[in-house]
Amino acid sequence: MLVRVGSCEAEVKVAALMSTPRLGFTDNFFTVSAALAPHKIAPIKYTGAFFGQCLQRTMEQVVDDHDVVLTIDYDSIFTARTVEALITLLMFSGYDAIAPLQTKRESNAVMFAPLGVDEHKTTSVDNEWFDKPVQPAGTAHFGCTVIRTEAIKRMPKPWFLAKANEQGEYTGGHTDEDIYFWRNFTASGGKLGIASNIAIGHAELMITWPSRSTPSGCVQQHTTQYWNDGQTPPEEAWGIVK
Repeated sequence: MLVRVGSCEAEVKVAALMSTPRLGFTDNFFTVSAALAPHKIAPIKYTGAFFGQCLQRTMEQVVDDHDVVLTIDYDSIFTARTVEALITLLMFSGYDAIAPLQTKRESNAVMFAPLGVDEHKTTSVDNEWFDKPVQPAGTAHFGCTVIRTEAIKRMPKPWFLAKANEQGEYTGGHTDEDIYFWRNFTASGGKLGIASNIAIGHAELMITWPSRSTPSGCVQQHTTQYWNDGQTPPEEAWGIVK
C-alpha cells in the first residue's frame, strides 16, 4: 500500500487480520471487502472459539514479511478512507500502534484507557484532548487497529492471555486477552496511541418492540438485556403476552 503525505511517500506492506466465528455479520463482511479492496489488501482470517489464540496465530504468520498488521473485529464498520488515514497516521506519527475511537456496545464509553488510567474505570477527557491527531493510551481495542510488526516481535509470548481475578473469577478485576496484549505491548516498549479524530462504528443487535406510550411508536432493547432480564421486554413495550 502506497502512503503519501505531501511530498513524502512510503510503500507499506499491510496484513489485515481477523479472528472470526463460523458465522458472522454480512454488514461487516461487505464493510471489510469495500474498505480493503481499493488498497489491494486481502484479509486473512482464522476461525476458532478463542479470540486471542486465533489472532496470535495469524500474527505469527505475517510479522516477518509485513510492516504493519491491521486487526479487524467482525462487528466493526469503517471505510477505505479510514484505513488510509490510520496507516498514514501510523507511518508519520512515531507511534507503534494506533486505534480509532470506538464506542463499546451497550455503553456510552469509548474503548480505550489513557496512560495511567485503570481500564476498568470510567474517565473523561477535555475538549483540548482532540486538538492533537494522536493521544497516548495504555490500552485500546482491535476493531480496526494498525500495529507495527517490529513492535509485536519485541513482545514475549503469549501475546494474548486471559487471567482471572484473585478469587479465580471473571466477574471484575480480571484481565481479558486484549487488555493483556496492550499491557504486554507497552511494557515491551511499544507506543500505543488513539486517533482522536478518527472513529469507526460498532455493530450491535437490538430488539425493536411496538409501543403505544413512546412518540416513535416503538421501543428498543439490547439483546443482552433481554436475556439477562429473564426474557422480559421493556415496560414501554405494548401487546406483550404475560
